[in-house]
Amino acid sequence: MSSLAANLLRTWRAYRRGFKSRLPYVRRREYRRLMQKYEQCLEAVNHGLPLATNVPVHAVVPARDVQHTELCLFVTHAAVPTLKPHVVEHVQHLLDAGMPVVLIVNTILAPESITVTPALSERLSGLYVRPNIGFDFAAWAHGWFLCGRPTGLAHLLLVNDSIVGPLSSAAFTSMMQRLRSSSADVVGLTESTQTRPHLQSFFLAFGRKALQSQDLQQFFEHLYALPTKEMVIDAYETQLTQRLRAAGLSTEALFPALTDDRWSPNDTFYRWADLIRAGFPFIKTSVLPRVAHTADARALVPARFLDPAR
Repeated sequence: MSSLAANLLRTWRAYRRGFKSRLPYVRRREYRRLMQKYEQCLEAVNHGLPLATNVPVHAVVPARDVQHTELCLFVTHAAVPTLKPHVVEHVQHLLDAGMPVVLIVNTILAPESITVTPALSERLSGLYVRPNIGFDFAAWAHGWFLCGRPTGLAHLLLVNDSIVGPLSSAAFTSMMQRLRSSSADVVGLTESTQTRPHLQSFFLAFGRKALQSQDLQQFFEHLYALPTKEMVIDAYETQLTQRLRAAGLSTEALFPALTDDRWSPNDTFYRWADLIRAGFPFIKTSVLPRVAHTADARALVPARFLDPAR
C-alpha cells in the first residue's frame, strides 16, 4: 500500500470513528464488549483473586547482586521451552549497556522445561519461571518482591517482550543515555491517550524518588493477578501514570506523541515507521505481521526480525 493510500485510509477511518462516536446510541458491538468486560470483572471478584506475590514461582537463578544502582525486571511469555530470539537479543543489549537484568518467564509449561543457555543465564542477576497468571504486571510485582522490594536504585526498569529490537545499536545506546540523564521520576518511551493519557508499559523506568514513594510501593504490594490482559490494561497500565502524577511525581516520554489525533492516539501502532525514523529503537510485536511486507519495514527493520519464525 502506497503512503498516499495509507494516509487516505487512515483519514477515512478517523472520520468514520468520529461520526459514529457522535451518534446518540451505543453500537451493539460496543455494548456486547462492555457487557463481556463487566461479566469478567464480576466473575473475577466473586471467585477471589490472588496477589501477584502469591503465585507459585520456580527460581532457576535466585536474585543475586540486585543492590546495584540500576536493575531491569524483564518479563517474557514462553509458549515453547526456548526463549524468543528477539528477547535474547534485547536482554543482551541491556546487559551490554551495564543494566543488570532479572528475567521472569511466564509460561503454561513445566518450569523445568524452560531452557536458557548458560551464556545468558550466567550473566543474569536472577531467572524465575512462573505460571502466566496476571500477565506482565503481576510478574513485575512478583519480581520486585523477589528482589527484596528495592527502593534505593537510581533506576528500576520494567520491560516486556511486546517490543522487538533493538533495531539499531546506535539508537538503543542513544535511548539509554537519554533515559539515564532524564530528570523525570518516571520515564517511558511513548505515551498514549487511548482510554486516558498514560506512559505505555512495555518499557518503563522509575527513578529513586518514585521507588521511595508510598504510592508506587503500595501499587506493587497490592497488585492482583487479574485473569485477562484487557483487565490488566484497564486496571493497571492506563491508571499507573495518572496515579503517580497525582502523587507529585514527574513523568516523561522520551518519544513524545507525533500527533494530537484522538482517533489514532497510539504512535507505536499507527505511526511506527515515523517513530523509528525519530530514533525509536523498537517495533511492537503486534505490528510486525501487519507491516512486514511493506517497503518501510524492509528499510527500517533488520531482516532477521522480519522472519516469521522469530
